[in-house]
Amino acid sequence: MTQDDAYMASKYDHIKVEKKWQEEWKSKNLYVADIKGNGKHFYNLWMFPYPSAEGLHAGHAFASTGSDIFGRFMRMRGMEVFQPIGYDSFGIHSENYAIKINENPHEVVKRTTKHYEEQMRSLGHGYDWTRTVTTSDPDYYKWTQWLFIKMFENGLAYKKKATVNFCPSCKTVLADEQVMSPKAAGKEARSAQGESIAGDELRVCERCGTVVEKKDLDQWFFKITKYADKLLSGLDKIDWSERVVIAQRNWIGRSNGMLIDFKKEDGSKLSVFTTRPDTLNAITFIAIADEKLYNQASKEKVGKFTGEYAIDPLSGKKLPIWKTNYVAPGYGTGVVMGVPAHDERDREFAKKYKLDIVQKDPDEKLWATIQKEKWGKKETNYHLRDWLVSRQRYWGAPIPMINCPKCGWVSVPEKDLPVLLPTITDFKPEGTGKGPLANHKEFYSVSCPHCGSEAARETDVMDTFVDSSWYFLRYPTVGSKSASTIPFDKEITKKWLPVDLYFGGAEHSVLHLMYARFVTMVLNDIGVLDFDEPFPRFFAHGLMIKDGAKMSKSRGNVVNPDDYIKKFGADALRLYLAFMGPMDASPDFRDSGIEGASRFLGRVWRLFTEPKALKESKNTDEEVVSRLHQTIQKVTDDIEKYKFNTSIASIMELVNVIQARGADKETLKNLALLLAPFAPHMMEDVWVTYLHMPFSIHKAPWPLYEAKHIKQNEVTVVIQINGKVRGQLTVNIERSTDKKEVEKLAKKDEKIVKWLNGQIVKKTIFVSGKLINFVI
Repeated sequence: MTQDDAYMASKYDHIKVEKKWQEEWKSKNLYVADIKGNGKHFYNLWMFPYPSAEGLHAGHAFASTGSDIFGRFMRMRGMEVFQPIGYDSFGIHSENYAIKINENPHEVVKRTTKHYEEQMRSLGHGYDWTRTVTTSDPDYYKWTQWLFIKMFENGLAYKKKATVNFCPSCKTVLADEQVMSPKAAGKEARSAQGESIAGDELRVCERCGTVVEKKDLDQWFFKITKYADKLLSGLDKIDWSERVVIAQRNWIGRSNGMLIDFKKEDGSKLSVFTTRPDTLNAITFIAIADEKLYNQASKEKVGKFTGEYAIDPLSGKKLPIWKTNYVAPGYGTGVVMGVPAHDERDREFAKKYKLDIVQKDPDEKLWATIQKEKWGKKETNYHLRDWLVSRQRYWGAPIPMINCPKCGWVSVPEKDLPVLLPTITDFKPEGTGKGPLANHKEFYSVSCPHCGSEAARETDVMDTFVDSSWYFLRYPTVGSKSASTIPFDKEITKKWLPVDLYFGGAEHSVLHLMYARFVTMVLNDIGVLDFDEPFPRFFAHGLMIKDGAKMSKSRGNVVNPDDYIKKFGADALRLYLAFMGPMDASPDFRDSGIEGASRFLGRVWRLFTEPKALKESKNTDEEVVSRLHQTIQKVTDDIEKYKFNTSIASIMELVNVIQARGADKETLKNLALLLAPFAPHMMEDVWVTYLHMPFSIHKAPWPLYEAKHIKQNEVTVVIQINGKVRGQLTVNIERSTDKKEVEKLAKKDEKIVKWLNGQIVKKTIFVSGKLINFVI
């Protein structure tokens, strides 16, 4: 290579290189998994996105890159990796956009999914594009309808009139899990007219932030409450991010207590659920739930005396019965004991309405007494409610049920699936409690499949979370001979499922993740699946912010991945997304950071393309060899723990050593292998073009370290505050003995900054090479 050639090679052309290898990977089917092969399988799954009109956003790029890094790592470790992608295309997001531009959702989704694929490919993700799913395709929702029928056949789907959450903006009902505080939804609370309303005690639609209303409507439900105990016990055997496990435990909300019967003055009975029967001796009133008062969502306790009394079985005293706004209508029987001496809410209510407060200590003997006197019995209550699955919208899978005046509700025969969603022009929701399909007799007017009588098809569609509750089961079967006749092939499913690693957002803790577990358990119980947990291992990624603030259009800080790929390249973006902070935290995207990542990759490129960096003979420099093996060990361990940022940091240190001391071809090969999951395009190019190794680096074996070459030159220094461990530092042995240096580094640590914020350090205790303790 001449000097001119070397100079030209040193100028990395990311557009040319990335396009070249994306086309090569596609033509060689590099990421197409051998579904029927007998190799070691690894099913690597990222939570599929809904294809919004805006396209892939930075959050998608951040999370999907983390998942792709892990998939590439496992492929290089000899696993047959199946990494599919698809689109959660049904639902309100796509429909609202279609309404906005006055175009049918069918056409909108065709365009948005095409754009998403282009963006995913441009990021260099190793997806198996031969096995995608799109939930709005009839060949997919045919089996979503099959799932509904299985629920109905097994007594787990029913329709009843119920008081439900209704979003006046979206003009549809919502499941309990889709209603939350404005803070939890990340939205500003708004009225149905779009006016801003203050108050985090309000309950809003998780999608649009509108304050929800209550309506009495006939709705379809799945009996998820039947699986409450199984959903709880299953959490003990899966390896999930702790915050998600806690969220599910709290949402299921099992409470062990008693059901106590109180007689009213007219002789009727009032059943009260309580977790504290030991406080019966301090009861002074009965509080009952009231839908109208509860829906006012006021922080202040509000009540209305009913004029009725119940008799305290212990003392025989009369207890006033009050309607209140602080007893949840769905909790227990909707009736609770008012014990102001032992409950803050009861005390606040009692003081406001001048009710008695009896100061008596809890008495454990009351548990025996209540049962002995037959005033009540032990009872278990749950916060979890049955899953409301019907929606009064257009863009969803039609519910495959028919209402016959003679036979009642009957399911559509399986041979007649799918019940196709017709293409209509008047698909805008009206908010009447009926969906747009109710205006189309040609859709709902049918004959009963049992008796032949004139009957009516259900005109509601399914909640989009039903679509996503089983999509991971479908992927491996797509493209197989049996795909048109069964939802998932038994042999293929047995080989590939459950999913080995699921990568997704914690915001779906009590929505998608709970529903997917429930559906899998049902399919296991009816003999369709031989496992009952879909995701034995789930990693919850964090939420990326920009310049210290949550990304939003109003702030003008939304990160469009396309812009950064065009300017810096996909590899620079991938590297920065993985490097800017812990994958499960809230890393802050800054333009200066991606510029740094780009400069680093430029340095790496020159190591491979400029001949002066390459030593002809085998490297005997002990410092380089030791650092290489340390780096292999650390990167391997850190990727396994999703610590991509510290993996990259150690690679950067290795590059510094190589630049200073040089390296032989074997060292550079190992460097390329270590960087391949993070910068797949550049490393493929240097592997094939400059190291003259066979295509592809992504099928090459992951490097192994040798313990004999690892020279310990770093130690871990524990950081304490007031004697309690609050963090740790990994520092060079020599620097670990320098108190000023260690103190300086410790005070820069993210965790320590939070603990020391606004505090005065009175004393610093330093144990050389081991510990630093700040006394505040």
